[in-house]
Amino acid sequence: MFFGFISHSGWAQSTPSVHVYFATAKWELSSFAKATLDSLTDSLDVADRIELHGHCDAVGENAYNEQLSAKRVQAVNRYLLSIGWEQQDIKVVQAHGENLPLNKNLSPEERSLNRRVEIKIIHTAINKGQSLTEKLADSTVTAGSNIVLRNINFVGGMRHFLPESMPMLEELLDAMITYPNLVIEVQGHICCQPDEREGMNLETANYTLSADRARAVREYLVLKGIAQHRVSSKGFGHSLPLYPYPERSEAERIANRRVEIKIIRK
Repeated sequence: MFFGFISHSGWAQSTPSVHVYFATAKWELSSFAKATLDSLTDSLDVADRIELHGHCDAVGENAYNEQLSAKRVQAVNRYLLSIGWEQQDIKVVQAHGENLPLNKNLSPEERSLNRRVEIKIIHTAINKGQSLTEKLADSTVTAGSNIVLRNINFVGGMRHFLPESMPMLEELLDAMITYPNLVIEVQGHICCQPDEREGMNLETANYTLSADRARAVREYLVLKGIAQHRVSSKGFGHSLPLYPYPERSEAERIANRRVEIKIIRK
């Protein structure tokens, strides 16, 4: 179906949610929304299924908002199909208009949270995922695609890898060797911030933690012989979380505290 490694165990079912947001009266996906959907897709297991629920704020007539929420949820559905999802794995595609707000729509900030498509995630079973090299062989992974590097973990507040990061780093190195024309941007993200700001690197006292961690992955590849022009790096702080603050579990914190690669050229 799509591109994920396995991290869960057992058959217990849960339904966490991720939101993508829209400008006023708009249904087109922003680059941030597409990046969120790319990252979410890659972070899920191959057996996971989802539901899509479209929503609006309370501005405008109810009939108009019903149509607008339908356009929003269909835009998300179309994009997911374009990046490798099968329609049978998207169990619900439903528009709710302005009928299920998250708040009372009393301010621009509140209304912005209601202009959303909610992706409900149904974790159901276990299967073995694809290797990074296998993912890159998929024709749906093209320039602009993002892939989450699972199990890249760091010492708290620092840029130093924990030992469990080495298999994924070696897998990334193998992919770069297998595809000699591959050019990537390593992207760092952090969790547990109430806003979009960067985290502090405890060694330097600079607010550059996600950028420093992304740079550490780049430096690993270059040290192993990958040409510098093939790998760049960038930190996003807490600007693109998959789950809203405060995260409700360690699984959500791990999903937000992640490293991704963006395909620049394949």
